[in-house]
This record gives sequence, structure tokens and C-alpha cells, in this order.
Amino acid sequence: MPLTINVKGIKAYGKHGVYDEEKKENQLFLIDVKLILEDTKKVRSNIEKDLITETINYEVVVEKVLKLVKEESFNLIETLALKIVKSLKTPIIKEILVTVHKPETLLNKSTEDISVTVSEKF
Repeated sequence: MPLTINVKGIKAYGKHGVYDEEKKENQLFLIDVKLILEDTKKVRSNIEKDLITETINYEVVVEKVLKLVKEESFNLIETLALKIVKSLKTPIIKEILVTVHKPETLLNKSTEDISVTVSEKF
């Protein structure tokens, strides 16, 4: 019984992009996080215990994402996505997928959304 946790549409504001104007004022970023936990007896047991301390706390996931988007500045949203993946890694997670959406780009008139997805298996 693999367990997948999805946290979609985390609204975060930061200064990321290659152009100077993108780094002057905060822009909206929408972050989707998918965590796939190991399919082990320990993970199953932790779920059955029904204790937040024994699994992934969604609040912590959101807080880490918000902090990274706000406090760091990257040229590429690919780099931001990779940093988020690395910040969320824990021993019970076997795979993390992070999608960073940048809806307010200079290409707004021609696109609905620009996004990148980074995944890593452990």
C-alpha cells in the first residue's frame, strides 16, 4: 500500500527570474508537491498509529516551501524546484515531485502558465 501525499497550489511570493524586473518585486508562484512514501511495515504501522509525529506533517511541508520561495532568489524556477525537493527529503519518502508554476511571467499575453517539474527518487 504505497502512500502518496499531494499538496497542491501552495501560494508563495518571491523574487525569481533572469530579468532584473523579476527580482525587484515579489511575484506569485504556485507550488505543487507530491510525496511518495516507502511501502514498508514501518510506514504502515505509523499510519495505523494515527499520530502526526509518525508521518509527514503537511504544515511543515507548506512552511518549508513558503520560506524557501520567500527567502531565496534564483534565476531559474528549475533551481527553485530542485531546492524544494532537497528541503523536503526525509527517510520515509521514496520519491518527491515538485512543480513550480509561474503564472505572472513576461509571457502572460501568450501563455496561461509556465511551470517546471523536478522529481527525485531516493
